[in-house]
Amino acid sequence: MASTLESTGESLEKPTLCFDSFPTDLATALEGIKELFPERFLTKPESWSIELVPTPKAKPFLKISILQAKRVAITYSEPSCAFRAIGILMGQLSNGQQPEPVHEQSSFRAIGAMIDVSRNGVPHLKTIKKFIRHFALMGINQLMLYTEDTYEIPGEPSFGYFRGGYTQSELRQIDDYAALFGQEVIPCIQCLGHLEQVLQWPAYRDIKDTNGVLLAGDAKTKQFVQKMIDAASTPFRSNRIHIGMDEAHGIGSGIYRLKNGLKPPYHILCDHLQETVKTCKQLGLKPMIWSDMFFRLSSPKNSYYDIDSSINPTLAENIPEAVELVYWDYYHTDPNFYHEWIKRHRALGKEPIFAAGVWTWNRFWAQLPHSIQTITAGMQAAREEGLSETFVTMWGDDGMECEAFSALPAIQCFADQAYSAEGSFENTTRNFLGSVGGRMEHWIVGSQLDLVPVPTDSDYEANVSKWILWLDPLIGHFEQQLTAEFCAHFKRTAEQLSMLARSGPVDTHTDIARQAAIVLALKAELHVALRPAYKAKDLQKLEYINTIVIFRLLQELTAMKELHEENWRRNFRCFGWEVIERRYAGLQSRLTTLQKKLCYFLDAPYTIIDELECNSIQLWPHNQTQATTINYRQAASPSYIG
Repeated sequence: MASTLESTGESLEKPTLCFDSFPTDLATALEGIKELFPERFLTKPESWSIELVPTPKAKPFLKISILQAKRVAITYSEPSCAFRAIGILMGQLSNGQQPEPVHEQSSFRAIGAMIDVSRNGVPHLKTIKKFIRHFALMGINQLMLYTEDTYEIPGEPSFGYFRGGYTQSELRQIDDYAALFGQEVIPCIQCLGHLEQVLQWPAYRDIKDTNGVLLAGDAKTKQFVQKMIDAASTPFRSNRIHIGMDEAHGIGSGIYRLKNGLKPPYHILCDHLQETVKTCKQLGLKPMIWSDMFFRLSSPKNSYYDIDSSINPTLAENIPEAVELVYWDYYHTDPNFYHEWIKRHRALGKEPIFAAGVWTWNRFWAQLPHSIQTITAGMQAAREEGLSETFVTMWGDDGMECEAFSALPAIQCFADQAYSAEGSFENTTRNFLGSVGGRMEHWIVGSQLDLVPVPTDSDYEANVSKWILWLDPLIGHFEQQLTAEFCAHFKRTAEQLSMLARSGPVDTHTDIARQAAIVLALKAELHVALRPAYKAKDLQKLEYINTIVIFRLLQELTAMKELHEENWRRNFRCFGWEVIERRYAGLQSRLTTLQKKLCYFLDAPYTIIDELECNSIQLWPHNQTQATTINYRQAASPSYIG
């Protein structure tokens, strides 16, 4: 079955589009859109003819006018608006509608999307280019690449060692391609924390404070930061750079403290930031940073969102004037919270850039319902507060296991919120059909992997799909967090995704979610049934578990691993797959070990299985399980191996 990311498979009988006239600077990009959806641009007598007319405006603007004789005029302020208008038209036609007039004026000057290319998976250039085309059809005019160590620094062979990073030439190719679609590419790096990948090697031992934080105030650190900024910015047209500075937990508590004594972390951060901003100025760059450390270090709870905390005005004066602050918030569903935090950023003397988030981290499929809720609330506040820049992030924490393109429905929602306060779910689903070619409601079903029906007021952290899959099948230390309802829920989700797949125009990217649901139903059944059956010496039940449940689980797990590997090789470079492959191999091995132990026990019921003799306990109340992110290490074993 052909992927509907390339084709919906149903639009051959629908009206198509052709271009009557267009500016020559859009020619190559338009060919890229045709390549993405060739069936939508077949020349037919009944085709709708498009005329593209540029009209400069201060903020993104587009207007679709319906003319006589099946002609459409698109007036636009910048290339991203022209492509958004084309995406809207394709959505209307693919949805069985005739073209309708549209008039949109964005509230924001910059509408961006950030791709994480550092958390184990480094996308192929063709994958980045595919994202660029889909983003263009949504109206995105800014692209950020989050690179911790996955970019080349000349003369630093240990930097990004065997991580599949981009060369300087490849980064230029990305920049050139994005420019065709009117997208400014802004490099996004780390100049303080989140550098565990780098600081593990001997070459960087002298500039290490803690495992993930650079040694601030050191001359060698300063030189290294200069090299990072220079290498990360050189390939791009933009004179802007995101230098990170977030989540530098433990700053000043390691080697720094041994060398310099105890010093307030806030002052260490500000001094390091001052030096880093000087480097940016010397290179003609305008830096931005994540704002959370200023709030965390002013909070007794070390919390970014501590409503009771306040930043000392004297300390706020240490924030360099030249640096912009990015307020990131992926959590809150009440616009009032965003209003309050925007005001607190302004109290620091800064007009913040707002960053929303699609929940792609620590899971296999994007958690779309909560992402859309938080994006909607945050964008409402950003519009009402009159912010001029906004972007949406997609993180890949703990292995980049998530299906890469599953975030696209939420990004469509983000873009629609940027262009119109009156956006509706109906319009967004239609626009998504135009920009991606998939049925948004089908993609949202995949999010059920993490939305098990446990009553809770805060389900946003839940990643039950991940921890149930990787939970050790023999030890089962989280099994008390499971109920029989989990099994039923995953079975229903698998059936629903299977029915949608059979109905026709659903993107095959949801295949991984369907296969995961099948595996999770069996895995949950195993954990719910195994220990009680052993304790009760229910040999018949144990025989069923051994010969039916585990046997089927191994089969379906192999199918999931093969599908996951296929997706990985299509979307990412080979580096990083070894991490995921070991996770599957480890689980398969533990299931085989469980089979062997059950066989021995069934032959000699007077023996014992030590792991099952232990009693598991409920570590969290069930509603807290839904508000907890559990990573692979915690699920695979209760033993903490740092």
